[in-house]
Amino acid sequence: MNYAKQYVNQPLQRVNRQQPCPVCGKTDWCSFNDRIAICMRVESNHLVPGKMGGWLHKLIETPSYYKPVETAATVAAKASAEVCDRVYRDFLSLLSLAPYHIKELSKHRGFTLEEIKEIGFKSLIEVKPWELCKRLIDMGYNLKGVPGFYQAPNKKGNGYYWCFNYSPGFIFPILDKEGKIQALQTRLDKPIGDRKYQLFSSGNKETGSSCGVPVHVAQPRILKDKRIWVTEGALKATILSQRVGAVVLGTVSSNTWAPVPELLEQSFPESEIVEAYDCDKYTNRHVKTACECFRHAITEAGMQLAEAIWNNQYKGVDDAVLARCEIRYKKIN
Repeated sequence: MNYAKQYVNQPLQRVNRQQPCPVCGKTDWCSFNDRIAICMRVESNHLVPGKMGGWLHKLIETPSYYKPVETAATVAAKASAEVCDRVYRDFLSLLSLAPYHIKELSKHRGFTLEEIKEIGFKSLIEVKPWELCKRLIDMGYNLKGVPGFYQAPNKKGNGYYWCFNYSPGFIFPILDKEGKIQALQTRLDKPIGDRKYQLFSSGNKETGSSCGVPVHVAQPRILKDKRIWVTEGALKATILSQRVGAVVLGTVSSNTWAPVPELLEQSFPESEIVEAYDCDKYTNRHVKTACECFRHAITEAGMQLAEAIWNNQYKGVDDAVLARCEIRYKKIN
């Protein structure tokens, strides 16, 4: 594996439907080049350090579909938090919310109409990306470095226009600890493979930028529980926050918890932490490993930790609270 390690800093490319992960075969989260892959699902003896995480795998042979990554010089530095927040808010203001998404959010997700409006849910369907980008530019924005937006070559091949990629669904904000919109995520109308959510990102595009693996900080309208909850998924965190009246941190996935301990130490140093990972942490070894690593990090940081427990007929804690299921707590330390 030492041979593979020397290539970890070589350009990597994100997997997609045309170029799936050579290790797990999935079309999202992972990355690879011609020599190694960083898989977010299949474990190896070499855990990749840092916020992104994953496991390093040496490839026996170069995948037949591999294409060398174009120079990274075209990728822009991420815009400031203030710029991203302003652009995203005005971007959302240009969208509406379809009736079927309102029904989904109210009937199946438990949001009131007032909460739906306040949180900022919008439909990303039947839009012309270049037109929306032009409207943002006409408002005075420079979209360079704002994750999700990028420049695509025009048909004549002599210039570029601003654009973004999307798959139909409802889009919503991922907030930072100050309430700024740090990223956007779409709940897809039709899953792509096993992927139901899609981050608004453009890290491998001309003058685009990656949103990374942001941690959503969901804050309730009325604070009832002073503990800080941690769960998987921004939408789940938003639902849970409103129902239990607590600040809830939502990670992109079970194994992207690395930014959480630092965020907790900086912003909530005296708070007790409640871990509320999905119930598949008892049956899925990858989720179980991620959960154990998270718990260890919180304990090592000297913070008080408890596990939220509910009837496992409900996979997620959001489903449990919407069903008015009793939540119990087990002290970890």
